[in-house]
Amino acid sequence: MNALAKGLLPAVLLAAAPLALAAPLEITNTAPTWTNAVGGSGIVLNGVNGDFTDARWGTSTGSGKSGLGFDPSNPPAASYAPDVLFKLGDLRHYNNPISSGTAADSVDLDLLTTVTGASPSGQTFKFRFLIDETPNSLPCTYTSSTPCADQITFQNLDLSSAFSIGGVDYTLALIGFSFDGQQISDSFISQEGGTNTIGLYAKFTQAEVPEPATLALFGLGLAGLTLARRRSPAA
Repeated sequence: MNALAKGLLPAVLLAAAPLALAAPLEITNTAPTWTNAVGGSGIVLNGVNGDFTDARWGTSTGSGKSGLGFDPSNPPAASYAPDVLFKLGDLRHYNNPISSGTAADSVDLDLLTTVTGASPSGQTFKFRFLIDETPNSLPCTYTSSTPCADQITFQNLDLSSAFSIGGVDYTLALIGFSFDGQQISDSFISQEGGTNTIGLYAKFTQAEVPEPATLALFGLGLAGLTLARRRSPAA
């Protein structure tokens, strides 16, 4: 390799380094807010229930409203590497019998997450939970120990929301539900007539597309390497 190629290669590698090297991200706080309940009746948002923040709905038939609650894992502060799955918090489904037609179809969870050294330090990430509260009569739609289980699924509403650390952009993506952190599912089957809790797992995802300046430098490096090869004398 000639001197030109030797000089350009470190520059190319240096330009790509922020894409490959990423320090753990330290979360110092996660604050949940329930918003935008769709469907149902008797909606009550953001009630405090111990460590859980609740969204409740429905006309009780004797056991209370149905609904969802969320308890974030942070605080306390913890560090997570990008693209590594971690427990975001616990989701609770209050699966109480309610009158037909009074269950919400969906509700959004906004998480204001504070990350040390990030710009901006606080960023709100939005997720939607879809609730299929089924009639409590056979045959059941989902596998049930008591007639009839309900299903909770989710959507990532805005994966373009991002914060930056050291010039690298990150976003927070919800990955799925799990009881043990090993088997991750895209749905949560919640048995009827009880309070059921499951972990929500997520990951910070590093932006894969480099900034325009990085792309230009990388292209310049490749062009230089090509030119150097063309000028190299034949063996």
